[in-house]
Amino acid sequence: MIVSGFNGFGQFGGRRKLEKFEDTLADDASAGTLFSCSWNCTAFAYGNNLYLRGFFAGKTNNFRKLTTKETIKSLAINDRFCLVLLSNGKLYKLKLSTDSELEELTFTPDNHVVPQKRGIFGECKSVSSSPLEIEFVACGNNITVAISNKNAVFNGTTQAYEFPRHMHTKELQCGFEHAVLLNTNGDIYTWGNGLRGQLGQAILGRDETPSLVEALAGLKIIAIAAGGWHSAAISAFGDLYTWGFNSNGQLGLRVFKNSSSTLKEPAVYPLPQIIDLPICNCSKLNSDVSSCPPIKVVAGGRHTIVVKTCGSLYGCGWNAHNQLGLICDHDFVDNFQYVDSISNDLTELINKVYCGSWCTIIKK
Repeated sequence: MIVSGFNGFGQFGGRRKLEKFEDTLADDASAGTLFSCSWNCTAFAYGNNLYLRGFFAGKTNNFRKLTTKETIKSLAINDRFCLVLLSNGKLYKLKLSTDSELEELTFTPDNHVVPQKRGIFGECKSVSSSPLEIEFVACGNNITVAISNKNAVFNGTTQAYEFPRHMHTKELQCGFEHAVLLNTNGDIYTWGNGLRGQLGQAILGRDETPSLVEALAGLKIIAIAAGGWHSAAISAFGDLYTWGFNSNGQLGLRVFKNSSSTLKEPAVYPLPQIIDLPICNCSKLNSDVSSCPPIKVVAGGRHTIVVKTCGSLYGCGWNAHNQLGLICDHDFVDNFQYVDSISNDLTELINKVYCGSWCTIIKK
């Protein structure tokens, strides 16, 4: 695993601040196939083994290993707890304030009346109801979201919405206070706190239930990301869209009017903005933007990383802890720059790039 960024609690082992991308976590925990990272703790999972490293139970440089009864399907972590989704659809919560054990969460579905199926002579037919299982989970500092096998959307453990049966979730991400969902049709839905424009809606505010991002309707979206207070998406045409809070250039948009000005551009962009990426620096001859389109986007608290099809990484946003893997004069970068400290040959690692709040991670 190679990491760049904040390491103040030993969540990656080694020094407090990892400048550029450095090898770290050489133990068995780093071999986990699943990974999730908050600003103070990391969680890894392999099979039915869960590993935690960082600040928890009141200690820094802490390490813990737990074993679950079933294979771990998904992980999500914030600075207070870790969510562990098992292959049987059960979701568990592990509090980080103490050395507690995994606690199974009980969900409260909406008990609406299901119409009775009847035969041709009017007799009621028994309808077998499959048990509720969680299929997707994500969390931020102030939001926890789960999607069930029945398309129910849970905010916390209470059902807030139910998608139509024909809709299928492809990806679910959470920022600090908002959720972004991508379905298999390529549509994006958002909900939560949108006061910084992170929901992609024209009107700033809160939304307790998912709403379609109308500005991107009609485009097939293939990848999404939810940063602290911003969001990003990639279309099937290879276009990158960002929206939300741009305090540190995390949208890839200018913070100041120009390099010599103290006048700032707007800090909030409520509607998706199409972002021009620089010409790719990969080794392909006559490379241009269209030959190496972005295929994945990940986001931290105030930074964004884009992975192109050739494996090249580009980053922008807050860089005070070198979370972009760039050495620069300012603590932010407001346009996407090539992360030249990473080898171009990252094609096999496209699905192994992650962002924590203040760091960027590439799993080997």
